[in-house]
Amino acid sequence: MDSNKVDHLFTDTFFKVDFKIDNYLSQCVHKSDLLTLRNDLKNYGVELYTLMVDILKTETEGIVNLAENLTGLNVKIDDLYTPISQLCEEIRSLYHAINDTETNFKEYLDKVESVINEKDYVNLKINVMTTSFHINNVILSLEKNEDMTTLERAVDEYSFQYLYLKEMGLEKIILENNMQNTARRLLNLVEEVFLKALKEKDEVKILMCLRMYVNLAQQSAAEESLRKNIVTPILHLIFTQRNLDDHGQDVKPLYNQAIQFFHQEISLVLNVLHRNPDLKGFDFVINSFWVEVDKQLRNNLPNITAPGNPELFQKRFKDTWRFLEEIANISGDKDLFKRNLSLEAHMKRFNLPVYFEILFQQISAKFESELLLDLSDCDNYDWNKINASDNLFKLKVTESLWSSIKQCFDDGVFLTHLVDQILKLMILLLSRYLKWFDGCLKKWKMSSGNCNIEQLEKIIIFALIDFKTLKSLIARSHNNLNDFDDTIFKIIPMNVRPAFNKILEINEQSLDQMYEKLQQHLVHFIVKQSIVHLQQVTSIPRLYRRTNRNLPQKPSNYVFDTVLPLADLHKKYNEIMGDDILPFLNSIITQLGYQYLTLVQEVLRSVCKTEESLRRLKNRNLNINDESTGQGNGDAITDEAKIREQIKKDVRCFVTELKPFSLSNSNAVFQLLIAETSNVVNK
Repeated sequence: MDSNKVDHLFTDTFFKVDFKIDNYLSQCVHKSDLLTLRNDLKNYGVELYTLMVDILKTETEGIVNLAENLTGLNVKIDDLYTPISQLCEEIRSLYHAINDTETNFKEYLDKVESVINEKDYVNLKINVMTTSFHINNVILSLEKNEDMTTLERAVDEYSFQYLYLKEMGLEKIILENNMQNTARRLLNLVEEVFLKALKEKDEVKILMCLRMYVNLAQQSAAEESLRKNIVTPILHLIFTQRNLDDHGQDVKPLYNQAIQFFHQEISLVLNVLHRNPDLKGFDFVINSFWVEVDKQLRNNLPNITAPGNPELFQKRFKDTWRFLEEIANISGDKDLFKRNLSLEAHMKRFNLPVYFEILFQQISAKFESELLLDLSDCDNYDWNKINASDNLFKLKVTESLWSSIKQCFDDGVFLTHLVDQILKLMILLLSRYLKWFDGCLKKWKMSSGNCNIEQLEKIIIFALIDFKTLKSLIARSHNNLNDFDDTIFKIIPMNVRPAFNKILEINEQSLDQMYEKLQQHLVHFIVKQSIVHLQQVTSIPRLYRRTNRNLPQKPSNYVFDTVLPLADLHKKYNEIMGDDILPFLNSIITQLGYQYLTLVQEVLRSVCKTEESLRRLKNRNLNINDESTGQGNGDAITDEAKIREQIKKDVRCFVTELKPFSLSNSNAVFQLLIAETSNVVNK
């Protein structure tokens, strides 16, 4: 190995931070044998030794000088240790002396400040006591001779002292007996003037009293005084069981009396507050009026919720809610119900879940009683039990559904707070109604062979008519939400109507699905009955083959047997169904047409095969003269031609008779039938 390369390799490897001899030897063994490695290391060691000797020869003098200089520097550093230690000790002593001086000075200043504060406190207390004494003298004079101006000045002076002490953090002075007594006496004087002003309806004095209450920071005292002295005596007479009995258990007149009293006695105070927005901190509507209303209702009329009478419960709930809304309107606070939880707590006295449970049982039980009728026996319908009593619907079960839904949204039943539950009840009623028809449909399918076609078609036709009427009543959404005002759903709040629109769309889909199911079942049933007649087309070859019958002149009777039920169906129900009967008949005609086409094609193919067999037989017997002569007669009409002619007349009669009852999309099957018979005749 090149010596320069080896030196460079060893230098890079040995001076790595993570160098490990074991790993290094392991790597080298993979590249060469140990003997070679030993020789390389030995040569590298010799080179290093030679370099070290050369360095020592050339740098000996510099190294010696450096060692001497370092030794001298160490001696000088040792000489500096003692003076530096002395300096540190002196600095430490000075630091402690300064700290002690600072502490002593602070203690002295704190004592001086404490003395000054105590002196100021004593002076302030003397001033407060002097002011209190002066105010008490004024109060004594006011108790003898009422003077609003003097009272207002006394209140202002007390308020100034109060605010000053409160700002200075000296409230404990206020709590002393003499100051508390002064505040109570002032408050009593203001209360007397306030109540007198309310009775006299003196807005000027009321305004002055309210300002004095604000200056005294006793807004709650004004509210309590009004409640205790004016509101409580009147409401105690209004909210009584006797007063409720006098009004026929109708709670609305009691609420009206309370509102009337409020407007007569308290609205004057609200007007003053409204004209003077700087007077803040008062809430007479809640703290003076509503609190007492809630108390009187709970104590004097605990059974006002009428839990055992759903009709009375609903009426009282609505009247109470309107009463609370009127209170909120008077207060001018849109968020009053959110801000004051006592209103919501009062309404929770009315147990809405129990009311809805009773309502649900009443409505659903009545509706379920109409669903007990079993329609599986098509021959024994009691039409007096099935027919609706009015002209809006045909079936009594549909009439009962509509009556139940109307009851849900009746003004005497509906509650806005239960709108989600009532909407669910409406959906449940409709689902139960459709499920009942679905069950009838399954029973009809199981007993299809035993059903009377006339009875079955009448039931289903009536159901289809009712479905269409129901769609117009409970499954028609409105782009303009105000259009609901012309329906039974006008009672639904405006904010719920967008979601209600989606419910109506779902109702429409459900009715359409069941409409299609019932229609398809009746179509299938009628087609199944009619196809029996159409299958007689397969008997036509037997009627004309080797029977010497004349050329057919009229259609077969089976065509009229097939067409007659459809014509009768159109005649019976065209007036009540109108244009809706045409899609129904068209579906029947289309299915019959395609099945008839299949039968005709099978018969014509059979005729063609028979004709081909006869032609081959003729070719074999050409040498027989009588047969040859008979077959050569061009004027003879074959049996196959008669068969084709009969089928052609039948098809044209089928198309002619049914075309008036079909829609344009049935023309395709008619054209296929005509084309099928025409093509065969041409061939």
